[in-house]
Amino acid sequence: MYFFFYFFIYLNGDKLKNKMLQELKKNKYKYIYLITIIIIGFLSGIILSNILSYNDQKEISNLINEYFINLKEDIPINYFHNLLNSLLINFSYVITFFILSMSIIGLILNPFILFIKSFIIGFSVGIMISIYSFNGILLGIFAVFPHQIINLFVYLIITFFSIKLSLNLFKLIFLKKQFNFSLILKKYLIVLGILSIILIISSLYEAFLSDFILKVFTFFLN
Repeated sequence: MYFFFYFFIYLNGDKLKNKMLQELKKNKYKYIYLITIIIIGFLSGIILSNILSYNDQKEISNLINEYFINLKEDIPINYFHNLLNSLLINFSYVITFFILSMSIIGLILNPFILFIKSFIIGFSVGIMISIYSFNGILLGIFAVFPHQIINLFVYLIITFFSIKLSLNLFKLIFLKKQFNFSLILKKYLIVLGILSIILIISSLYEAFLSDFILKVFTFFLN
């Protein structure tokens, strides 16, 4: 995570660099908390994928094998459908984060959504390993990298700002603290806009390149 911050601020000058580094240090425990949630979610997904019943594993295995067979046989891919589906999923998360951030309940539910997202990624990697053993490690990596990792990083940042907005809303309503809430909301929307662009790029990769990358590595299944 720190790599992304340092790379971004390197491109934007010393003034922005100092400001963002101060912001990062100021909120480092919040980020540690959210990263811990991601790690727990990821590990929980891997663990669950390995304790599924034989019938459940068999059913999932059949679906995955069918997917890779379709890749090998060059069955035409509906790229537009894939893109639409990816955008729908990604922006469903964004909209949910935003709606929940406008209430105090977002303090609890937004981290939980981050947990669910990391759980899904962990489960996907875990089921690949469970079905294909060592080959599944590579398949699992390329099934989620880089688009799902980028998405998870984006959701991490959105969750942080969502919690921050919910906390400010709590202070405004219950502690009667006076501050410019509209300015805070405006900054939050700007962050959402920037991160939404990243999600669109990630969706384009997932729709047009992800299947091709996986197809290259299907020979590991032989």
